[in-house]
Amino acid sequence: IAILPFQREHKVHTVWDIGVGQAMAIGFYQNIKGKMHMIDYWQGSENDGIDAAIHAVQRKPYTYGSHFAPQDINSREISTGKTRFQYARDLGITFRVIASGGIDNGIQAGKFMFDRLWIDEEKCAQWLDAISQYIREWDDKRGMFKEVPYHNWTSHAADVHRYASIAERKMDESYIHYLQRMDNMPRPPEQNIV
Repeated sequence: IAILPFQREHKVHTVWDIGVGQAMAIGFYQNIKGKMHMIDYWQGSENDGIDAAIHAVQRKPYTYGSHFAPQDINSREISTGKTRFQYARDLGITFRVIASGGIDNGIQAGKFMFDRLWIDEEKCAQWLDAISQYIREWDDKRGMFKEVPYHNWTSHAADVHRYASIAERKMDESYIHYLQRMDNMPRPPEQNIV
């Protein structure tokens, strides 16, 4: 935990927890020499939706790499008839969907990522407050913790961390360059079928 300046030579990747108001949360990450730098955090308020979140992202001075969101980005909005993915794309952000590996696997990956995670103490103060209070719920009947975390105001910050740990490898610039090279390689005709 320190003051982490934005390093212009590295792209910033965003990781989203999709919701409305305080349930909408975004972490801003840079992968630098095998270390994850969480340089910023934004959380909605009132009735902020995906449009307010996108405008908040676009107002920041960062050069973006990928934008990651969980599978609920593919949910359809009643008001627009479009999926959140389509609506976001219309507003200028194309998401990469994070595969669901289960909550427990994501929590474990998040625990391992803490060893490589540097956090900006000023811009991520709200995230630090939430993550420090994230807890599991005790089950008196069974005399043990419940298998799923206690869902409260801290859950959205924790979900951002969980999703970031799953997407971490895809934020590695050497991995991104590898994928770009693979996309540009010629393929046999049968593999070009859409």
